Amino acid sequence: MGFDGVVTRAIVKELNKNLIGGKVNKINQPENKTIVLQIYNNRKNYKLLLDASSNKPRMLLSNIDRQNPLQAPNFCMLLRKHLQGGIVHSIEQLGLDRVVNINISSLNELGDSIIKTITIEVMGKYSNIILREKSNIIDSITRVNADISRVRQILPGLDYKYLEDDKVDITKEFKKPSEIIELSQKNLKMRRFFYMNYTGFSPELGEEVLFRSKIDGEKKSSDLSSEDLNRLDNSFSNISSDINLYNFNSGIYRTENGDILDFHCIKLNHLISDFIEKPSTSMAVEEYYKETFLSDKVSQKVSVLTKKVNNLLDKNQKKLVKLLEEKKTSENREKYKTYGDILSANIHSIDRGAKEIVLENFYDPNLKKISIPLDIKKSPWQNAQMYYKKYSKLKTSATLLKVQIPKIEEEIRYFSQVLDTLKKIETDSEAEEVKDELSKQGYIKKSRKKTKKVVSKKSTPLHFTNSRNKHFYVGKNNFQNDYITLKLANKEDIFIHVKDVPGSHVILRNDNISQEDILDGCYLAAKYSSISEEINISVDYTYKKNVNKPKGARPGMVYYEEFTTVVVNPKDFNYSTLTLIK
Repeated sequence: MGFDGVVTRAIVKELNKNLIGGKVNKINQPENKTIVLQIYNNRKNYKLLLDASSNKPRMLLSNIDRQNPLQAPNFCMLLRKHLQGGIVHSIEQLGLDRVVNINISSLNELGDSIIKTITIEVMGKYSNIILREKSNIIDSITRVNADISRVRQILPGLDYKYLEDDKVDITKEFKKPSEIIELSQKNLKMRRFFYMNYTGFSPELGEEVLFRSKIDGEKKSSDLSSEDLNRLDNSFSNISSDINLYNFNSGIYRTENGDILDFHCIKLNHLISDFIEKPSTSMAVEEYYKETFLSDKVSQKVSVLTKKVNNLLDKNQKKLVKLLEEKKTSENREKYKTYGDILSANIHSIDRGAKEIVLENFYDPNLKKISIPLDIKKSPWQNAQMYYKKYSKLKTSATLLKVQIPKIEEEIRYFSQVLDTLKKIETDSEAEEVKDELSKQGYIKKSRKKTKKVVSKKSTPLHFTNSRNKHFYVGKNNFQNDYITLKLANKEDIFIHVKDVPGSHVILRNDNISQEDILDGCYLAAKYSSISEEINISVDYTYKKNVNKPKGARPGMVYYEEFTTVVVNPKDFNYSTLTLIK
């Protein structure tokens, strides 16, 4: 779902309700294209998020605390200079377009009150955040010169020009679909009709109009009957009325598996999925983007680390296949010693240059004949020595393989665990911790460039309580797994982990716990494992005193004894009964 003009209208209504008259206390730029204004109003702090990134542009009132760089970027410093301490004067959307002006009253150097405007244009890859005084552009988060756009430049000192389109804006005039179809020279598929002809309408909203009208989106406008057009006009009129009257029903849509599918402020009946209503459009939008996108910076780090770990895993898996083949060969080494012994005992009866010889196998109780291949270039004695050397080499190899194979298998388990961790990363500090872990293990080279060390808040394990106030700790990475299991947990606490696959360590505090509490922990372990989408998951639990970490083992790698195994289905458990302690 794109952030369309109708969603923008709903958001602007929320902003006008909560921010007008508020004071701009703080301005931060947590990411390259993201600005957060903290506005104090009616004894409450609001965080206004403005995002002009190409993949997730949006604006909303946010409840998420974001990590800011130690040194603010230049555009952020400019906004602080012009807007910090200012009062939100007015907020206006340009028609039903995804363009919003936030007018802030502040004092200039002479102490006079002036209005300065932040304009956010939520336009996909053309999104921008522009600071201006009247029509004069002071600066923008993305500068647009003539090489980028010949139509409109956005540079300091130029006049800001809003680009209008020729689409119908239902907040200014109402025109029925049948009227447009009658006058249009274009014969469009109805799936494209609304976003091509009406400002602010996304493909999803157009799909909803068609669904309510019982019209196939593949049908062309010229093929619609008078009955079709009548139903279409009525459905469009109802939705337009809801938009103009701010009659919104905001929420998110989830699949049967619980995955987030979509969001909107108009009820999308055509989506065959669960609708979860939200108190505000901002909350619906934020939940959707939180689950769908990582921040640009975090996403890039996770991508780089995932590629590196996948390469290491692939390399080790190929190496394991080769070692297992060598092991199979080495297990047959005794036959080469037998060949050598038989050839040595029959040296004088072997002719030089023979390709093979058939002799009695004196190791066989029945003295059966055995055929022994020979190298025609070697003497009988050299052939015997060749087999002794081959036997000796395979014997040595077998000894080494006993060490090498378990080591490679441990490496594979470790990399699989790291990959599972990378899939769950949400913050920059979590990505940095995995990077640091891999660096300390020697898998990633430390950068030689001297850069200013950014002190970020260390991530912490997840801490839950259930309805009986029992405490559960869940590790989000290998360092956290080691911490909660080896340092935080007491001997009598319960250690829980999915059986034989990567997953988080779960520690349950042993404070008059019941079997039901342990089962809650098993569901948590299943949820935070690499197989969380499966139906029946085997989970082990034992006392922490039965858990040990081998000397020299990788982070997060432990073994345990005297455990009990249960089978759980994560889909059977109501995770809302657990409370996350922040």
